[in-house]
Amino acid sequence: MSGRHPRNPNRGFSLVELMVALVISLILLGGVIKIYESSKQAYRAQDNQARLQENGRFAMYFLAKDIRMAGYMGCNRISQVTPNIIAKTPPMTPLFSAETVIGGYDGGTWPASFPAKPAKLVAGTDAILVRHASAASVSVAKSMTDVKPTNPPMAEIQISSNPSNYQAGDLLFITDCSSADIFRATSVSKGSGGITIAHTIATNSQNTLSKAYNTDAQVMAFEYSLYYIRTTATPGVDALYRVTANSTPAALVDGVRNMQFLYGVDTDGNGSADEYRTASEVDAMPVGWPAVVSVRVSLLLVSQGKFLTQTRQELRFNGALYKAPDNRLYAAFGDTVTLRNRIR
Repeated sequence: MSGRHPRNPNRGFSLVELMVALVISLILLGGVIKIYESSKQAYRAQDNQARLQENGRFAMYFLAKDIRMAGYMGCNRISQVTPNIIAKTPPMTPLFSAETVIGGYDGGTWPASFPAKPAKLVAGTDAILVRHASAASVSVAKSMTDVKPTNPPMAEIQISSNPSNYQAGDLLFITDCSSADIFRATSVSKGSGGITIAHTIATNSQNTLSKAYNTDAQVMAFEYSLYYIRTTATPGVDALYRVTANSTPAALVDGVRNMQFLYGVDTDGNGSADEYRTASEVDAMPVGWPAVVSVRVSLLLVSQGKFLTQTRQELRFNGALYKAPDNRLYAAFGDTVTLRNRIR
């Protein structure tokens, strides 16, 4: 028998083998971590991109919807019928005219007829104000000459139902296509004959409308919407705000960094825009706001998440090159909206 020791079948790995195995394991683990981080970053980018697109479409939908309605007053146009306004303390003066159904405010300026400008209004961004009657209406149920009111003559309107929930104090339209009145409801009460809307001198400058309307007339709510951009609690992420006739200012869409408007002016009276101007330029034009027939909307949106791009984006916004100040995602949205109640 030789002097060699028999090989021990239970002998472990040597230190070198362990070191090699450890290095290989660390390389594999690093690869897994890198893949995970890349997947996580891609997911964050895709999630923020989807939210950005959704917010942009949402903001553009609401802006286009209200701008398109500017000047709406039922079955006629303000160029054909000037409403008789008896409402006291309207939310703005003048309340409803060819000059005021749409108004623009450049670079952080504010409507003079509104309360004080918000302290958090974003400088350099535009605001827009539109006014119109509600798309929802209800027919007059009984001729005003047939109603026997307890108030002075022609001080009550009777409707069969109240689907829009008109209440005392609301600003309302009534029109029959040849005439129109804007008044403030003094009271809204339900009786055996239907819903009675009173409009007495308590909330109006006089008790009577311009005429006694018949059953071919429609009653609608007066509405307005003011859109603007203001800062939020998240630095770098501003929001699109809206205030309406029935609400206090509220954030509509987060992540709107900038909003700009150009107004299509019909200079030759053919019903189509011949040139696009800023609000201040429209103010200075002899034809002014009654000649505005369309609005070009430009929105710049920013993602909530940070560090989503390796380099800062450069994109076209409002006809110029915009260079992102950080590594968030940015997207520009734009549309041209026609004022349906201005075109022929």
